[in-house]
Amino acid sequence: MLVLLLCVGAASPLAAASSPLSSTTDSTRHSAFDHLLERFVDARGDVDYAALQRQADSVLAPYLQTLAEARPSTLDRTARLAFWINAYNAYTLQLIVDHYPVTSIRDIDGPPGGGTPFERPVGPVADTVRTLDEIEHEIIRVRFDEPRIHFALVCAAKSCPRLRREAYTGPHLDAQLDAQAHRFLHAPRKNHVPNGDGTVALSPILKWYGDDFGPTPAAIQRALAPYFNGTVQDSLARGAYTVQYRPYDWTLNTPSLNRGDGDPDVAAES
Repeated sequence: MLVLLLCVGAASPLAAASSPLSSTTDSTRHSAFDHLLERFVDARGDVDYAALQRQADSVLAPYLQTLAEARPSTLDRTARLAFWINAYNAYTLQLIVDHYPVTSIRDIDGPPGGGTPFERPVGPVADTVRTLDEIEHEIIRVRFDEPRIHFALVCAAKSCPRLRREAYTGPHLDAQLDAQAHRFLHAPRKNHVPNGDGTVALSPILKWYGDDFGPTPAAIQRALAPYFNGTVQDSLARGAYTVQYRPYDWTLNTPSLNRGDGDPDVAAES
């Protein structure tokens, strides 16, 4: 089932459950975020936070206000998922802008009493103040059963998926998620498939979210197989590789900071 979800062009619960929605309507809903991403995100997915901070009141705040006033329950399934992905990414930008300059999102304090910045209230979405963890784990992962969201949610780190230079929209969401998955899995600083000597070196995202991708290294490989070709695809489908996990670089995703590979040593799991 998971492989079918991930296959390019394959039917998924996301696509099957959606009802017709005007692309103009959904595009208009996120047009302000579209313009922001095109303006402040470069081709590598890095963000010019310094420039965004200077103009946040005019370019980011109005979009956040639309998120606060929105009623996503009135949207079809694909538009709702696009809405929540955009909300996560927009409020991550706001969290960084509020504390910039920082060199990592992990430099930001969590909520009073302890916790991570992902547990810190970031702002209202649909009339309720949310945290990034709530949006990801209690809304998106619970309600949508869509593993590809892990290639679209961007936590402001170099090892995250690249921030797309356009907003997600319902009519284009399936293609956008497939493109994100392909780009992430083929990014050499995040995944080496294959890595030589019968191994693959994968992003730890695939391990952290084993409940979504598969509970074993073989299951994870089967989930990734549709995004590769030839003998590599065949080997992944058989779970034939020894799986290693690369270090995670939490350096802020901004072009002003060097893009490092982190510790070259990775732990093997087969």
